[in-house]
Amino acid sequence: MAEETKVKKPGLFARIGKWFRELKSECRKIVWPTRQQTVNNTLVVIACVIVIGIFIWILDLVFNLGIQTLLTHFAA
Repeated sequence: MAEETKVKKPGLFARIGKWFRELKSECRKIVWPTRQQTVNNTLVVIACVIVIGIFIWILDLVFNLGIQTLLTHFAA
């Protein structure tokens, strides 16, 4: 019979330690945006929220006007 070689699994604390070492290594690879990039991205997000908010507001007015027209026109 062929002998099986068992690979011993590292212990719990060894695995936790390895995880933290890998986490530290990955955190060193993070490239943070500059202050100017953060300000620009924030302004873009605020502008998009305002534009979409206005668009939804206009749609709400149009649909409200349409429903009011149907209700007054077809009301008995």
